[in-house]
Amino acid sequence: MLKELDVVILTNDLPEHDLKKGSQGAIVHCYEDEQAFEVEFVSETGDTLALLTLERNQIQLERELIKHRVVELIDAFPVELLAEVRDFAEFLQYQQQNKAS
Repeated sequence: MLKELDVVILTNDLPEHDLKKGSQGAIVHCYEDEQAFEVEFVSETGDTLALLTLERNQIQLERELIKHRVVELIDAFPVELLAEVRDFAEFLQYQQQNKAS
C-alpha cells in the first residue's frame, strides 16, 4: 500500500517532463481509489522539477525495488556466503535497534 511521503521510482520514461525510468519522487497525495497519486520530483538542490498525477503502474516503492535486488543478489551467492550475509543483516538490525533506544 502506497502512502503520502513514500519514496517511489518511475517505472517508465516520461520524456515530456524530462524524467527517466528510475527517477525518484515522493508521494504528496493519494487519491481515494489508490490507483492515482500526486508525485513530486525534485532536483538535488530541492527545486521542484515536476508535480505529476501518476497511475499505480507508473511507480514502484523504492523499498520494493531494493528488496527485489537484494534477493537477486543473494540467490546468486555461493552457499558459503549466505551465513555471512545473514550475520551482516543481523548486525545492521542490531545497530538500528540501538539507535532507536
